[in-house]
Amino acid sequence: MLTVGLACVGGMPAYAQRPDTALTTHPLPVLTVSATRTTLPLAKVPLSIQIVERQQVNRARPTWGLDEALASVPGVFVANRYNFSLDQRISIRGFGGRAAFAVRGIKVLLDGIPQTLPDGQGQLTNLELGDVERIEVLHGSASALYGNASGGVISIWTNREPAERLRAQVRFIAGRFDRAGRTWNKWQATTGARVGAGTAQLTVSRLDYEGERDHSAADLRKLSARLQLPVATGWSLAAGANVGDDPRADNPGSLTLAELRANRDSAPAANLSSQAGKDVSQLQAGVTVRRALSGGGEAALTLFGLRRDLKNPTTFAFVDLGRSAYGARFSLSRSLGRDRFAQQLTVGFDFQRQRDDRINFGNAAGRPDTVRALDQLEHVTELGPFGQSALQLSPHATLTAGVRYDWVKFRVTDRLVTATNPDDSGDRLMRALSGSLGLAVNPGRDVTVYANVGSSFETPTTTELANRPDTAGGFNPALEPQKAWTYEVGARANPAGRVRWSVAVFQADVSDELISYEVPSSPQRRFFRNAGSARHRGLEVGGEVPVRPGLVLEGAYTYSDFRYVKYAFSLDTTTAFVLDGRPLPGIPTHSAHLRLRAQPGVARGGWVEIETAHASDYLVDDTLTVRTGPWWVTTVRLGWEGRVGRTRLAPFLGINNVFNQLYVGSVIINAARGRYYEPAPGRNAYVGFSFGAGR
Repeated sequence: MLTVGLACVGGMPAYAQRPDTALTTHPLPVLTVSATRTTLPLAKVPLSIQIVERQQVNRARPTWGLDEALASVPGVFVANRYNFSLDQRISIRGFGGRAAFAVRGIKVLLDGIPQTLPDGQGQLTNLELGDVERIEVLHGSASALYGNASGGVISIWTNREPAERLRAQVRFIAGRFDRAGRTWNKWQATTGARVGAGTAQLTVSRLDYEGERDHSAADLRKLSARLQLPVATGWSLAAGANVGDDPRADNPGSLTLAELRANRDSAPAANLSSQAGKDVSQLQAGVTVRRALSGGGEAALTLFGLRRDLKNPTTFAFVDLGRSAYGARFSLSRSLGRDRFAQQLTVGFDFQRQRDDRINFGNAAGRPDTVRALDQLEHVTELGPFGQSALQLSPHATLTAGVRYDWVKFRVTDRLVTATNPDDSGDRLMRALSGSLGLAVNPGRDVTVYANVGSSFETPTTTELANRPDTAGGFNPALEPQKAWTYEVGARANPAGRVRWSVAVFQADVSDELISYEVPSSPQRRFFRNAGSARHRGLEVGGEVPVRPGLVLEGAYTYSDFRYVKYAFSLDTTTAFVLDGRPLPGIPTHSAHLRLRAQPGVARGGWVEIETAHASDYLVDDTLTVRTGPWWVTTVRLGWEGRVGRTRLAPFLGINNVFNQLYVGSVIINAARGRYYEPAPGRNAYVGFSFGAGR
């Protein structure tokens, strides 16, 4: 039995700019899903779930970001900025689409350890995509399971293959951007070995990236160590540590339409003169102890901690942030009864605490000056008890219900108090009761039909609360948490060796949707406000068709109709906007993905893959008619996999953006001064290989 943690993530690659504006699953004997916080078989889970296996994550891919892994997952939109100082803009069913940097609205887990902080902000600094074994995406409101920022869940599990003896693997890739002539390279090395009755693994990697755009270079270094041990009968221990050290991640900024037309590889003068970018280091460690209970069930306790140090020169300030966080997660599940009305009952709690030491200086050509614009200490504490029951109504029907209470306390201590600058210390308490109810029915052995309803709860992050348009310190007293109710009906089939498919229809009614915007007096600094209400409606379809032996076609399509229901605001005393019925900016109405993979038997280990992605145009501003344009982008990959003696070899070649399309990877929603566009690279190619010894 394989247990996998679910995850909610946003994903779909970059978008084309119009000037003027499948997921693959491999058959498993029994697949249970633990990210539902119960170990239910996948067939009995009344939620939209997509699983991406290792080959779809890193096979012949650059492994720069999650857009590569999640491009074929319907309902997920990943906008790649090609800017390693800001992270990708990830959304699931529209949740998380507002992100100006890092990840918002989505709960991210890495080997069961939260990468999402108690304030709802997620970081991917520790993630080495080349070491990922599988990613699981849970769509829709999941706050009854995971609390704050759970418009979706992305659960990432790294490679934990048992090693009978010493095992080693090395992977190297090098590429070149055609237009700029700049290069990049990445290497990764993994070693695994038996440790008594358990296993240990160490992975190190480095990406040296010049980037196609000016001022977009990055130097990213990662190390991860994992240990799994049985410690007694029925007891097991899993420990891990991850280090991310990014001494350089330049920020090329966003462009106006005129700059995009003139030279899509340029960077704004303000970003160059301020040396915008970041230098960040992060250490996270965690340990999980599990105890199998007699009669079925399990008890699990996870302890974890994090330390992050950030030096972040921007166009408006030099941000110096020291962050520490720690927490605990406990769950207890029991199997009650047998046969009809058998029940799986799970209870537990989550606890996290975050401490941010934040100072904003003036920026003197990439270095802090002596003038403090902000100096404050921020604390966030989250408590979240939860309970969930999965009741088997019959051999073919399972009813699942869950409830959770979240208590999130924000506290700020203002350390910049003078005769002309008052004390802005204070606190904010945000809390919510979340629930979910779902029914899964199995009309056939390989088919699941389901329906569910659930709520989500998302607080503003400390950064969003601290960025106040009035330039005061402390937290924005007017910014409220976002809440939503999601309703979904869907079906999926996963027969071995035959056509696999999934379809889901959903609606999310959102209140106080968090909206990002800029003001001309402080360009490239993001502020936030609440919309009155919004409605997210959509259709998600995915499938895999074995056309003939050695030839497989995968496809995914997403329809997204996300609109404000009631939203009015004023920029000043004379200009008011009423946006009722207007589409939300930043996410295309139509997106699609196709992948054709050929691996004929006569090729003796050779394979070729053609992948194409499409997105329709979409608005980039709440109040204007400026839009991106529709686009198609094609990628070709080919390689060979086999053995030479006892060594595994896998050389490969890839070409991104084969037809050299001009398109934007992401946009800055509601940007000031028309700086909406974050261009994607033109045609670029890379070569690589991996080799390994041992199992």
